Parts: sequence; structure tokens; C-alpha cells
Amino acid sequence: MKTLSITLLAIVAGATSAHAETFSGPFIGAQISRDAYEVKAEGTDLGFATLDLDGLSGNGVGGGLYVGYDYALSNTVFFGVEANANFSGASISAQLDDGVDSVSGKIKARESFGLSARLGAMIAENTAVYARGGWQSTKFKAQAFDGVDSYSSKTMQDALVYGAGLETRIAARTSVRIEYLIEDYGSAGLNKDLGANGIRVDNNKLSLGISWRY
Repeated sequence: MKTLSITLLAIVAGATSAHAETFSGPFIGAQISRDAYEVKAEGTDLGFATLDLDGLSGNGVGGGLYVGYDYALSNTVFFGVEANANFSGASISAQLDDGVDSVSGKIKARESFGLSARLGAMIAENTAVYARGGWQSTKFKAQAFDGVDSYSSKTMQDALVYGAGLETRIAARTSVRIEYLIEDYGSAGLNKDLGANGIRVDNNKLSLGISWRY
């Protein structure tokens, strides 16, 4: 009986220790997201049309895959690197009517790829909070129609990504996470590739993911 008790205590202690360990090792995952794009511009000249896009926003559902590796820096702190591939269904539409001419336009976000790093800390046996920073490249498609002709342009745009998240284990090798990230596409790239004057696009992304470690 004494031997059995010692064995059970050892098993429980080992399980508790395992659950208390920080996130570490390779992982893969899938996520869904709500993309919320916002345009900051005024009197935007797209080269083929002029639209007032300032303050416009567009939401859409996205999803994707990610793969990464976490390094345990201590019993409670970890550092990770991650690559992702996503697709977004978000779009932003605008129309300008000056009483004589009418021009409509739309900007769509599509596939994107990115790299990032995160630094996290365990706040409970199975749960960690972390900060993330990195880079994302997204394909945008701009379209305009002036009532007679239609125009379109495609370009890949780079964004600075930053935000925070929370991840918790739901099984020995499985965890779920929620993140809030800001993708800041700035203005230089859009000015250069779309011929746009003073346009800036930000994406406020809320995502839910599930990760498997191996």
C-alpha cells in the first residue's frame, strides 16, 4: 500500500510538473479571423480616378495556417518564431458623385504571408500571455468604374504587425489561442504601386487558433 501511494504521488507530481511547463517545441495550427480594414486618406488620386476614401472601413472573415517553434527561456518565459499563410474576404467600397460624374471604387484584401516572433509568460499552469511583432505581406486588388470604363490594379503590400494574445492548453499536445493584431500597411507602398496619393490602410485583426505540438 505504501509503495502504491508513493507511485501515485510520483505520477501526480509528474503530471503537475508537465502541465506547469512553459510552451516549447515545434507546432502547427489553423486559425479563423475577423479582419477589419480602415482607410485613412482624403481626395485620394488613384491615377485613373479620384475618390474620397478617408474613414472608410470594411470587414471580412479570413482564415489560414501557421507553423512555428517555441523556445523555453525559463520555467515561465518563452520565445517563439512563426510563419503563416492566410486568406481574407475583406473589402472596402467607395463612391464619389459630384453631380456630373460618378466614380465607384473598391479595394479587396486577398492572400497574405508573414513572419513574426513572440515573447510570452505563463500566468497559470496551462495559460500564457504574449506580445507579438513581425511582418505581413498581403495582396490587394483595387478596382474603379467611372460609368464607361473599368480599371484594376493588383499589388503586394508589406505591413508592420504588432499585438498580443493569450494561449491555453486543452490537452497534452493541443492548445487554443486568441490574438488581437494590428497590421499597419503605411502609405509608401500604396503610393508607389497603386499611384495613390496619401492613402493608408490598417487592419485590426481578431483571430482564434488551435495549435498542435509534436
